[in-house]
Amino acid sequence: MPKKIVSFQGLEGAYSDLVCRELFRDYRTLPCETFQEALEAVDIGNAKFAIIPVENNIAGRVADMHFLLENLKLKIIAEHYYKIEHHLMAKPGTTLKNIKQVFSHTHALSQCKKNIKKLKLIPINHMDTAGAAKYVKENKDKKISAIASKLASKIYNLKILKKNFEDSKENVTRFLVFSKTNIKIDQGQRIITSIVFNTKNSPASLYNALGGFAENSINLTRLESFFVNKDFKQFSFIIDVESHPDSKSFKNALNILKKFSTKVKILGYYHASSFRK
Repeated sequence: MPKKIVSFQGLEGAYSDLVCRELFRDYRTLPCETFQEALEAVDIGNAKFAIIPVENNIAGRVADMHFLLENLKLKIIAEHYYKIEHHLMAKPGTTLKNIKQVFSHTHALSQCKKNIKKLKLIPINHMDTAGAAKYVKENKDKKISAIASKLASKIYNLKILKKNFEDSKENVTRFLVFSKTNIKIDQGQRIITSIVFNTKNSPASLYNALGGFAENSINLTRLESFFVNKDFKQFSFIIDVESHPDSKSFKNALNILKKFSTKVKILGYYHASSFRK
């Protein structure tokens, strides 16, 4: 029987931890130092699922994940969009007037830039939001604060000085759920299939490779590129398409994609999130 454990990158109280607890309420969460370790935990059987953030509507895509996806052994089985709510926190007894510095992940700091400036705080980068909260808890300096989740404030016993400290209230991160095996989904539902592929090094290769989806009336909802070697001569692409991989139209489009590519890999298929509506 697979362990009822879900892995994530970061410390307890990270936003990924919060999403794990929300999606898998009766599972234990497993903190990991890196995205790769979180995925490997599933591969070697230490966790049943891994939850990884892949993109944010303000900060853009999450670094390093593209390279991991290209060589991934696991399957994507679900997506989840989570509204990020940053909170400014400090040691109990500390007030807004006391604090001079704020620690957090670089993305969190940039997403709270205006509010940090209003309070005349000095922003300092930290490895992650939960780590910043832990650092404030363990540090004797009462002039420091952290930007992190509500869960982090509870875990590290910090007082929230300002709720919803983010500059934009439309701050959403997309997470993917990974498993060792695909889940079975009927074709009569709205399905997203994720694919990674390398195009041939020839004129119009990307145009021709993707042409099959247009010809078969399949909508692309995501297209991203990244280099796969150091001399910038080879591109990999990640696409999300609205189609079940077993449908006739998808198979037709996939045959065309393969014709103009050196490598094609289906990363997984899953229900389209209601957030897409």
